[in-house]
Amino acid sequence: MSNYSSFLHDNRFIIFLFHGVIPRQNHTIRNYTNKHLVLDRFVSIVRDLCSNGTPVSMTDIVGANDNSTKLPDRAFAITFDDGFENNYSVAAPVLHALGVPATFYITTGFVESNTLSWIDIIEYAVEKRDKFHLALPFDGLKGTYETYEQKMELLDQIRWSVKNGPHIDPYEIAHDVCKQLDIEMIEADPDLDQKMNWEQVRELSKNPLFTIGGHSHTHRILAYLDQSELEYEITTSLEKLRTCLGAAVKHYSYPEGLAHCYSDRVVDELRRCGVVCALTAEHGMNSLGDDLFHLKRVIVV
Repeated sequence: MSNYSSFLHDNRFIIFLFHGVIPRQNHTIRNYTNKHLVLDRFVSIVRDLCSNGTPVSMTDIVGANDNSTKLPDRAFAITFDDGFENNYSVAAPVLHALGVPATFYITTGFVESNTLSWIDIIEYAVEKRDKFHLALPFDGLKGTYETYEQKMELLDQIRWSVKNGPHIDPYEIAHDVCKQLDIEMIEADPDLDQKMNWEQVRELSKNPLFTIGGHSHTHRILAYLDQSELEYEITTSLEKLRTCLGAAVKHYSYPEGLAHCYSDRVVDELRRCGVVCALTAEHGMNSLGDDLFHLKRVIVV
């Protein structure tokens, strides 16, 4: 396990990126990237961070960047992307008990329809079949897959191809995988797949430790969208969150979040909608004065 407190620094602030926390790991293929941490490990990581640094909110960071507040040495912020129900039922109680603030970036379409992301659909299909043949429209993605290692390599290749393919619809790829593997119905895992409902999002927002941010409506890569699609993704997510919370949302994180997944055009649209800070998934530390729309994070796995 990585020693995440080793990232803490006197003159920098670190933003940690989590996705989910689950009571136990029940799968061999699904969650192979540790997107959802097992509860005991999550508690250990957060306690270690608190013992070696000082937790702050994203609002604190924005304020410090505007010189209206100060950040302590070895400051860190906890963030979650996507809106999994386990953020509410498993992670939030731990954070509340430890007095640790956190920001939850919500993909509103996931919450509204309790839907799976494209990669969760593909992971489900790959785990469901012991041995299968698959042919996808990417270089090298054609063959028979049976062993754990073969399936891991396949999933890594699909991830890379989709995230680096501006003309690829990830949900069409997920549909194609399910069709080829003869998956007609997905039996959702309550730990890995359940998303928060609007009442749970609202309850989180009422806790003074917690902040709600936007994370698009359907989790598509914003830089790949044309202007009308981009405006729809951002404005729809912000309007639905405003309706839920009764107040405008000022924080955002970019889906996928790598350097090619957002752009000046995306930043301009976020600013136009009143967002004051947007987080990437690029690895690194941050300093006061850094552009609030290019802040880096450390992914916790």
